[in-house]
Amino acid sequence: MLLEMGLIVGGVPFGWMGRKSERVIALVGRGLTWSVRLMLFLLGLSLGADATLVARMRTLGLRAAVISTLSVLGCVVAAWALGRFVLADTERGSVSSGKPRSQSPYSGEAPGKTSVDGTAESGIGGSLLVLAFFFAGALAGWCGLLPLWIARSHASTWVLYLLLFAAGMSVGFDLKALGIIRELKGRILLVPFGVAAGTLCGSALAWLILSRWVEGGLAETLAVGAGFGYYSLATVIMTQLGDPALGSVALLSNMIHEVLALTLPPIMVRTAGRLAPVMAGGAAAMDTCLPVIARYSGERCAILAVFSGMCLTLLVPLIVPALMALR
Repeated sequence: MLLEMGLIVGGVPFGWMGRKSERVIALVGRGLTWSVRLMLFLLGLSLGADATLVARMRTLGLRAAVISTLSVLGCVVAAWALGRFVLADTERGSVSSGKPRSQSPYSGEAPGKTSVDGTAESGIGGSLLVLAFFFAGALAGWCGLLPLWIARSHASTWVLYLLLFAAGMSVGFDLKALGIIRELKGRILLVPFGVAAGTLCGSALAWLILSRWVEGGLAETLAVGAGFGYYSLATVIMTQLGDPALGSVALLSNMIHEVLALTLPPIMVRTAGRLAPVMAGGAAAMDTCLPVIARYSGERCAILAVFSGMCLTLLVPLIVPALMALR
């Protein structure tokens, strides 16, 4: 986590130095757009190339999809409630830095209408395009169209590092956005708390729906959702606790959670406000999802995303084992 935070912080001064250059801002925007697409492609590639997961997709996939979808929905509902009744000041978008709005692709104006590279893009169309990269990667992995070493390499890690540095630069384009921490004070803790509450409520609803067809207790379902999109850590914890099958569900569920958080922000912002992508991102809001949050919700919410993601990342290794112990 220290490396990830270092990359974000390291990108801030570079963004500040290039804040007056339209060329730099546009270049960072294009880099973020294509980095997110490439990361989703590699994520799909690794999933499609895993024969074990593909073989069990029918039995595990439905359970994972329902848990992840309802967990994200719970986060979006919690974001709507917080944005409307408690944290209404976060809906203002980013703080103006004094430069023309058209110069910064992260101003948060008209979310979903303009992409980070300045091209027109509808919310649903943009989401479908990004989602297409994930499915293209999964298909390529399943069909063996690319060498297996690509799926097993550290390419996605390096793309993530690039994303984090560029996301730090996007914050540096408007450092006044950091003022949101001073404005919210203790209320900032409501963001990760809302994520946890929304996720667990959504997971509980998923258990009620799945209990008719799929074996599995409430505590297990809540533990899967409590990965908060941090699929690697949640999977390792459950596998080490002696339940590799549930670990596979956690892997799929939290991967789907992350894909939804990466592809649906345009729709989330329109329906539930700027906090929705922050809270839907869960633990991944501080890294993988951060560029998309900065793009559609603005720099103010990007600051909240880093804080919330850090808190949730620290909570995962505490909540997941606790819930597993209740089985």
